[in-house]
Amino acid sequence: MAGRTAGLRPAERRRLDQICHRRHPSDAVADLLTLQRLAAETEQLELPLTLVVDGRGLCRLLWIGDLEASGRLIEKLPGSSRRQGSDLRLITCAGTARQPQLRPGAREAVVGMDLAPRVWLRFSRQPGAGGHWPAALLTPQRSGEEAWQEEIQGDLAALCNLDPDSLAEPDAESPARTGPRPEPSSSSQTGRERVLLLVLSSGDLGRDGRRLAELEGLVRSAGAEPVGIVGQRRSSGGAPTVWGEGKLREAALEARRVGASLVVTDRELTPVQARNLERILDLPVSDRSELILDIFAQRAASAAGRLQVELAQLRYRLPRLTGRGLSLSRQGGGIGTRGPGETQLEKDRRAIARRIERLQRDVRELGEHRARLRQGRRGQRRLALVGYTNAGKSSLLNALSGASGSEGVLAENRLFATLDPTTRRVQLGRPGEGSAPPSPGADGDDAAAGHGQPDLPTATGSDRELPLLLTDTVGFIEDLPPQLVEAFRSTFEEALEADGLLVVVDLGDPAWPEHLASVQGLLDRLGATLPRLVIGNQIDRCPAGELERALALEPTMLFVSATADLGLKNLRRHLRHWPGSSAGPDAEVGSSSIAP
Repeated sequence: MAGRTAGLRPAERRRLDQICHRRHPSDAVADLLTLQRLAAETEQLELPLTLVVDGRGLCRLLWIGDLEASGRLIEKLPGSSRRQGSDLRLITCAGTARQPQLRPGAREAVVGMDLAPRVWLRFSRQPGAGGHWPAALLTPQRSGEEAWQEEIQGDLAALCNLDPDSLAEPDAESPARTGPRPEPSSSSQTGRERVLLLVLSSGDLGRDGRRLAELEGLVRSAGAEPVGIVGQRRSSGGAPTVWGEGKLREAALEARRVGASLVVTDRELTPVQARNLERILDLPVSDRSELILDIFAQRAASAAGRLQVELAQLRYRLPRLTGRGLSLSRQGGGIGTRGPGETQLEKDRRAIARRIERLQRDVRELGEHRARLRQGRRGQRRLALVGYTNAGKSSLLNALSGASGSEGVLAENRLFATLDPTTRRVQLGRPGEGSAPPSPGADGDDAAAGHGQPDLPTATGSDRELPLLLTDTVGFIEDLPPQLVEAFRSTFEEALEADGLLVVVDLGDPAWPEHLASVQGLLDRLGATLPRLVIGNQIDRCPAGELERALALEPTMLFVSATADLGLKNLRRHLRHWPGSSAGPDAEVGSSSIAP
C-alpha cells in the first residue's frame, strides 16, 4: 500500500490491507466482490484507488490517490523488474456514476504506459440507475494521439468475468509485450541508452534536416541510440516549456512506446524550462549544450582537457542545482520558516563555487604554460588547422606530417574525436622543388585537385627545406556552448597565436557552406584577425559539380583528400609561401596571394 497514506485511520488501513490480500482469479480480469469493496473505500476516502494485479491474481500494490509519478509507483512494486510487464493488470476505481472517469487523464495514461499492463479496468465508485455499474477495459495503443484504446465498455460484473487472454492479443513489439520502461539509469539490451529527440522546426526543411542529422550524430557520439523524434513548428511566444503541453504529452507517450529513457532537446534550456519539461515528461531531460559537454567529458584524455571540461560542466550545472530533489530545497523566507542551518543546496552551491575558483586558477596556469611554449617557438612559421567538427583536420595533419599508427593524431569518423591541441613539424620541401605548375600528364591527381588555383611563382634562394609547425585544434560546432568557449579559451589561443588559419571544410557534407559560416563567425567572435585559407577536404567523396560550387563561393579554396592522398603536393607548394611575409591582421580573409 502506497501513495497518499498519510492521515489514514487504523480501521481504514485494516480494510485496505484486507483488499490487498484478496486474490483475483487468474482466468478472469478481477474478482467482483473485491472491486465492490474497493469502490466503497473510494467513496469514503474520496480518492481514486488503483490495484496492480499480477498474472497469478495476487495484488502487488494498492495505490491511493491519482497516478502522477511513475517513478515512485514503480519503485514501490515488490519483486524484480523482469517479473513486471505483460502479466500485470491495472484496476482503477475513480469518478461517480454520473461522471465516471473511464478514460485516464494525460498524466495517468503516461504512468499506465510505464507499468505496461496487459489490460486496464476502470470503473466508477457508484453504481448507476438499475444497478448498472459503468466500467471499461482498455489496452495499450501503439500509435496515435491516445495511449489507451477502449476495447469494451459495459457493466462491471460482465467485464470482471472476461478472460484477459481472450482480448485482442497485442503485437510482439507493443508496450505490453516489452515490459515496463527501463529506469533512467539503465541501458537497452545493446548496452546503449535509448534517446527520444525533441526538436523545434523553423519551416526551412533543409536547415531543419541538417540540424536534426547533427543532433542524431551528437547522440551517437555520446554512446546513445536515437530511437524516436517528436517535432513541433516554432511559435512566436516564449512558453515556459518551449514546446506546447499537448506536444509534450505526445512526446511522453512516444518515449514509452519506443522505450526511451532520456529526452534530448535540440536547443539550450533554461533551468526553469528543463524542470518543467521533466515534470511533464516524467523523464530525465538533457539539452544540446549538456549533450556536447558530456561528449567532451568522454573524449578528454589529458589532464588539461579534463580540467577544462570539468570547469565548463560546473559552470553549466551551478544554476541548475535548484529543485534537484528534496535535499536541495530552499529555506523559507518568513517568520517561523527559517531553519536552524543552511540547506544542502547552499552547501553544494558554495562547494561548486570554490571548485570553480580553483579550476579557473589552474586554467590560467595552463594558459601561461602554453604561452611559454609558444614563446619558445618564436621565429618559426606556425599555422593552425581550424574547422567544423569531423571535417578531417586530424587526418590532414597526419597526412601532411607523415605520421601514421600510434604516432599520428587520433582521427575517427565521429564528432569531437580530439580535444587537445597537437603540434607537428611538417616538411614542405625545398623552395625551388616542384614550384612550377604541374605539366600535363604528371601528377594527374594533384593537378585535378589544384584545378582553379593560381599558378605559384618559381621561388629562388636557399636549398634548405622549409619547416612548418602545424597545430590541430578542437573542432567547432554551431551554437557551441559558451561555457565551453570560455573554458577552452587557452586551447583556442593556440590557433589565434599562429601566423595563419587553415579553415578545413568537408565537401562531402552538403551543409559545408553553413558549417564554414559558423566557423568564420566563431573566429570573428574570438577576435581572430589572422589571414585565413579555406581548404576543401574529402574531394573523393563529394558529388559531381561540388568543386565548381565551392569555387563560386570561395574562389581561392584549395582542394585535397587527406585519406586518398589527393592534392597534398599542391597544398604543400602553396604553404611554402602562404601567408607571406607581408600578411598581417588586415590581410584579406581566405586570400591566397603569395609574396615574392
